[in-house]
This record gives sequence, C-alpha cells and structure tokens, in this order.
Amino acid sequence: MLLTLSNLNHLRREVIPQLISQFETSFSVKLTEESKTIRDVLGQIDARLFQSYVKPTVDKLNDIIAASVTPSTWLPENTRPTNAKPYVYDVLLTLVLVHTEVSTSATALTNQILSYLLEQVSTSLLAAFKQRPSYTLPALMQATLDVELIAQTLSNYTTEKASEIQSQIYLILDQRTDHDARMRLQGELPEMRATLKRLREGTKGQFGCFKKERRGRSERPASRGDRQ
Repeated sequence: MLLTLSNLNHLRREVIPQLISQFETSFSVKLTEESKTIRDVLGQIDARLFQSYVKPTVDKLNDIIAASVTPSTWLPENTRPTNAKPYVYDVLLTLVLVHTEVSTSATALTNQILSYLLEQVSTSLLAAFKQRPSYTLPALMQATLDVELIAQTLSNYTTEKASEIQSQIYLILDQRTDHDARMRLQGELPEMRATLKRLREGTKGQFGCFKKERRGRSERPASRGDRQ
C-alpha cells in the first residue's frame, strides 16, 4: 500500500500536471475543468488509501493512550515524577516501527505520515486527559512530562495543528488543577526541564530515527516550559 501511495503521490504532483501542460500546449486549449476533476478524483483516492494505511496504527495508539491514562494506575507514585509513564514509550516505539517501514519503502511519505500520527497522538492525549476530573501537583507534573517527552522527541514532525492540540492539553490540565498546585509548578519547572533533558539523552538510541528528517528542532508554542 505504501508503494501505491507513493506512486499515486508522484502521479498527482508530477506526471499528471506535466501531461496536462503538454496537452494544452500542443492543442492550444485550456483544460481547467478537466484538470480540476482529475485532481479531485486522484485526491479522493489518495485520501482513502492514506486512511486505510494509517487507521490500524491510529487505533493502536488510541488504545494504548486510553488504556493507560484514564485508569487510577496512571497517577504518579512519587511527588516528583522522574520518568514518563510506560505508555509514552509504547507510543514512541510504535511510531519507530512506522518510521522504519515508511522510510524504507516510501521515503517521500515519511513526513506526511509521521506528522499526521503526531496529530492523532495529541488528539488522543487530549481526550484521555479530559477524562480525569482533577489533577494534583504530582499528576500535573506527570502529565506535563508525558506530553513534553512525546512532543520533543517528535519535534521534527510538529505541525500547527499538533501544537494547537498540545496547547489545549495544557489548558485542560490548568483548568482541572487548583491555584496552589499551578503556583507550585513554577518552582518545579527547572527540575522538570532537567528530567526531560536526561530522558531525551537516554533515549537517543531508541528514538534517534526521528531526528533524521527535514526540519531541525522546532519552536513549539504549546510547550509548558516555554509558556510559563
């Protein structure tokens, strides 16, 4: 399916426009409506194939997040979390497998697919965190650590939509945390940044593949550390 998607993408972006241009030049006609129809049809086929490919992964990611965040077992054991929850690594390792498959079979689609999956992960996190009625300071710190490790590890694939959803996550967390916890969080941010840096350094071998594509480290407006 990846090869079909890749070939269709090339057909849409390169082959068809060239053929239409050559036809219009050779016969001195404009195929405005016909070109639009062709683009629309190919776009619909591409969208259906794309969804067919990503849906199993999206469903798996949704299940991992929902099954991990909503139960009471997600609550941190320590006052100051020192690691992301296991589901975060399950999510990232799932995306490593996708990255490997796509980058070796249809390299041109890597950014599109990983960016889309990051958006879906962010959406799933938002839905899961909404299920919890309130957050203590340790829970607020744990949620921030979980979200930030995913977002920073996949920063090369950040989109405007993903950043907006991450901002919504922090808004939900703030709304469900009391004023005292929010204020105390300010004093914890330096230690949390150090923990995130340590986790990023410690997982370079596992998740280094995500740093090999397109943009360098992006500025993410959703980052709690940047907003505070």
